[in-house]
Amino acid sequence: MTSALVVWFGAEVVGRVRVDDDARFCFAYDEAWLAREARFPISLSLPLRADEYVGGAAHTFFGNLLPEGIVRQAVCARLGISPDNDFALLQAIGGECAGALSLLEPAQRPATPDEYAYEQLTTRRLQDVIDDGVVPLLIGGASTRLSLAGAQDKIPVAVLDGALHLPLNAAPSTHILKLPNPRYPHLPANEAFVLGLARRLGFDVVDAELVTTTEPASLLVARYDRVRSDEPWPAWRLHQEDLCQATGTPPLRKYEAEGGPTLVRVTTVIRDSVYRPLVDVPRVLAWQAFNLVIGNSDGHAKNLSVLYADGGAKRLAPFYDLVSTREYKGLDRKLAMAIGGRHNPDEIGRAEWVTLSRELRIAERVVLDLVADVGERSLEALPAWTEVFRDTYGDHPVLQTLPAAVTRRARRVLRSLSPARA
Repeated sequence: MTSALVVWFGAEVVGRVRVDDDARFCFAYDEAWLAREARFPISLSLPLRADEYVGGAAHTFFGNLLPEGIVRQAVCARLGISPDNDFALLQAIGGECAGALSLLEPAQRPATPDEYAYEQLTTRRLQDVIDDGVVPLLIGGASTRLSLAGAQDKIPVAVLDGALHLPLNAAPSTHILKLPNPRYPHLPANEAFVLGLARRLGFDVVDAELVTTTEPASLLVARYDRVRSDEPWPAWRLHQEDLCQATGTPPLRKYEAEGGPTLVRVTTVIRDSVYRPLVDVPRVLAWQAFNLVIGNSDGHAKNLSVLYADGGAKRLAPFYDLVSTREYKGLDRKLAMAIGGRHNPDEIGRAEWVTLSRELRIAERVVLDLVADVGERSLEALPAWTEVFRDTYGDHPVLQTLPAAVTRRARRVLRSLSPARA
C-alpha cells in the first residue's frame, strides 16, 4: 500500500496526505497551492499554513469523506480492506469524493474531460441492485472510485437526456440515487415528502424526486455540490465540507451525546465563516425548528455543510437528508443536537428556545418568531402538499401517517411557545 496520496482540486494539486510510522494521518498543503492567488483552505479545521498537520484534524477531515456503518463494512468486505483502515479505503475509493477533491496515488493524474465516460443504468440493472443487495458504490466496476459519506446505500449517477447513467473514469455525477432500505420501509418516500414540504416553506433544499420504475422506489437527489454545465460533460464540481469536517470532529462522534458538535457550536462556526451570516444563521435555527416539526432526530453535524464558491467564499449549503425518523419504531426519539440543553422534543418549549437565543446572543423575540413561523407555515402548507404528493405518486403508504404526525407536532411546537408554558 502506498504511504501517500495526492489531493487534487480539479487539475491542481492541493497537497498530500500520508500516514506516518505511528499510523497517524499527516496532511501538508502544496507550495504551489499556498502561492496560488485564489487559494483557500480545504477545511475550516485545516487553515492554510506551510507546516504539516499531524493527526487530529487531518485524520478527521479525510475520514469524514468515507462511508459509514453497514455500507462501509460491505465496501471493505468487497475490496478486502480492514473496516478500520481509513487510509486504505481512501486509496481505494477516493477518486471522487463529496465536493471537488480527489485523492490519487502519486503516479496518477485526474482524468481529463475527454476521458470521461458514462454507462446507462437500466431499470433492470437498478432493480437487480435493489433485489440482490450489491454494494452500490462499486457497481461501476474498476473504473469507478467514488466515496460518498454516510450510512445509507446510494449511487452517484448522472442524468443525461432524462436517463440515469453511471459515471466512469472519474466523470462527474449530477445526482445521488438513494436506494430503499429494507429495515426502514418507504424511507425514500418519507424523505421526498419532507423535502417537498420544506421547499413549500421556502427552505433552500436539494431537489429530489421518487424514481418509481423500481419496487420499492428510490430517491433521486440533485447534488448541491455540482453546477450543471453546457460543456460536453454535464457538471462542474464545487468544494464543500460538512460541519464535522469544519469542526474537526470524527464521524463516529457526529452526535452531540457522543461528544459531537452542539447546535450552538455549529451555528457559531457558520456565523464566523460564511459571507452572509445574517442569512445563514436564521436558516440553521429554522432547520432545527423544522426538525422538531417533522420528527427528525438525526439532524447531526454531518447533515449540515458549508459550500465554497470561487475564491473560497463560503455559504451554508442547501439542506439535505431531511427525514421523519420518528416514523420508525426503535429509532432514538431524542434530537441529535439539543435545544437549550434538552434533547427530548416533548420537553422543548419557549424556555429552551430563549436559552438558545441567549447562548447565541440573538434577541429572544427573533428566535421565538422564527420558530413560530416554521410551525404556522407547516400547518398552512401541509394539506396542499399532501394532495400534490398524492397526485404525483398515488395514495402512498407514507400518507397514512406522516401528514397527521407532522400536523400534531407543529401544533405542539406552537403551543409550547406560549409564555404560560415557559
